[in-house]
Amino acid sequence: MVTFDNCGIYCAQADIYIDPWKPVKKAIITHAHSDHARFGNGFYIAHEHAIPVMKYRLGADIQCQALKYQEEIAINGVKISLHPAGHIWGSAQVRLEYKGEIWVVSGDYKLQQDGISAPFEPVRCHSFITESTFGLPIYKFPKPQDVHDDINTWWRKNQDQGKNSVICAYALGKAQRVLKHLDTSIGNIYIRMVRLTM
Repeated sequence: MVTFDNCGIYCAQADIYIDPWKPVKKAIITHAHSDHARFGNGFYIAHEHAIPVMKYRLGADIQCQALKYQEEIAINGVKISLHPAGHIWGSAQVRLEYKGEIWVVSGDYKLQQDGISAPFEPVRCHSFITESTFGLPIYKFPKPQDVHDDINTWWRKNQDQGKNSVICAYALGKAQRVLKHLDTSIGNIYIRMVRLTM
C-alpha cells in the first residue's frame, strides 16, 4: 500500500504523500518541524494543533485540512486517521487502512511523556514505518527528569551567585519542554525568540 519514490513516502491508492521531500499535490504532515512540513505542497492534511504552526512557517494561505486525533477521513477507499506521536505539540502517526490492510507511518515520535504533547499511542498495524534518527544503540540519553533537575540546580546556583542563566533551545518542541519543567520559584523567566536565516 505504501512505497517510496523520489518525493518520499507515497500511498498510490489515495494519491497522497506523507512528509514529502519535494512539493506534491497532496501531503499528510506528521508534525510541523521544517524537515517534515515543507513549503510548496498543493494541499496539506495535519493534526489541528500543527496547522497554526505550519501556516506561520509556510504561509497563512496554504490549503489545508485539520484533523483531530482518531478522526477518520477516506480518500479513494483508503481510511486515514492520525494518532498521537508524543514528539511535539500536534505530532501524529498516520494510520492508513485499505481492504483490511493497515499501515502506520510514525514520523518522529517519543515514548516518554513530556507533559505537553499528547502521549504516544501504540497503533495496531500490519506494517510500521518508523523514523529512527536516534535509533542506533550508540545513543544513550539521560532520563528527562535528571536533565530537568540538573537545569534547575544549575539555575538556582547561578541565581544565588547573582549570575544570569541563559538556555538556548530549538523553538518548536525543546523550548516548550524546558519551560514546562523550569522551577519558577527560583526567579523570573524571560523569553527571547531569535529567527535564524540561512
